[in-house]
Amino acid sequence: MSPATDSVERFAPDEAGRIARDFDLKRLPDDFFADPFAYYRVLREHDPVHRMPDGAYFITRWRDCDAVYRDARVFSSDKKIEFYPKYGDAPLYQHHTTSLVFNDPPLHTHVRRAIQMALSNRVIAEMEAGLIALVDRLIAAMAAKGQADIIEDFASAIPVEVIGNLLGVPHADRAPLRGWSLAILGALEPVLTGEQMTRGNDAVRDFAAYLKGLLEDRRRNPGDPEKDLLTRLIRCD
Repeated sequence: MSPATDSVERFAPDEAGRIARDFDLKRLPDDFFADPFAYYRVLREHDPVHRMPDGAYFITRWRDCDAVYRDARVFSSDKKIEFYPKYGDAPLYQHHTTSLVFNDPPLHTHVRRAIQMALSNRVIAEMEAGLIALVDRLIAAMAAKGQADIIEDFASAIPVEVIGNLLGVPHADRAPLRGWSLAILGALEPVLTGEQMTRGNDAVRDFAAYLKGLLEDRRRNPGDPEKDLLTRLIRCD
């Protein structure tokens, strides 16, 4: 039985309404991560536009999410006000408030236009053969081991390869990419421990220092702007 089907019968009707009304991302139930689908279902059915104790809204219906993300005039992606109490002047604040994901036009439009050619259908198609070969190697390696962790031994290697190719990161330098990414994105959790905050800030510093060196090298030795994302961004700066 799938998790979505399990969640239909998990909560009694009167209990489901209470769970939806009391839901708080900053105080998640102990069993939330074991089966989040059950909680998403009761929220969609009983309180799809849910206001949490801190005043934020948590929406769970696809049509509502789609409407919000398509209407930049009413709904902003800018997180400067929201993130400052959480991060202060730390590197995580600078990183996440200048991210493409957390910005509105015109900055969002400028950056998106700059990378559009580097992510064109032709460029993506040219990556296919290399990714197929990578998947074949990963599957063969798992088969040779006789057992595997599907995340560590397979899934995590694919985005590292894609991002590394887009940025032109030498294969010898790619090992830290996933750790930096997990630490930086992990700091977006609603509630952070001191260890998570430290790890995230350290990752931003280390990744930024590496990218600075990569950019300096690309300025000296530019690549094809139609394929090399950093070269294209440098030219659009």
